[in-house]
Amino acid sequence: MEKLRFLTRDTAYQAKEEFGSPLYVYDLNTLKSSAEKALAFPNEFGLTVRYAMKASPNRNILSLFNQLGLHFDASSGFEVKRAMAAGVPAEKISLSTQEFPEDFEELHDAGIRFNACSLLQLESFG
Repeated sequence: MEKLRFLTRDTAYQAKEEFGSPLYVYDLNTLKSSAEKALAFPNEFGLTVRYAMKASPNRNILSLFNQLGLHFDASSGFEVKRAMAAGVPAEKISLSTQEFPEDFEELHDAGIRFNACSLLQLESFG
């Protein structure tokens, strides 16, 4: 069994009883520490640290990482909207997707960045 880093067996069961199951519990200190380490990564010419939202599009995590200065990689229009609903400015969101969302033009006009994944996307975008 994995050793719990910030929960005890008792507090894990207590959380399950209070909130039900399945239940996801995140350690705020670990999230902050990981973001700060990424932002402090040595670099010579500038660095944009992006959080891949597919790891967890949890609103509280998005908000925290936004406050800490991270940018975001979204893989769908849904993720873009979710990040914006969490208070992330469009300029800090990069969309990398195989298919354009139906509302791509609206999202792009709002200021999101777009990472073309194929020549076809470049042709469609251009």
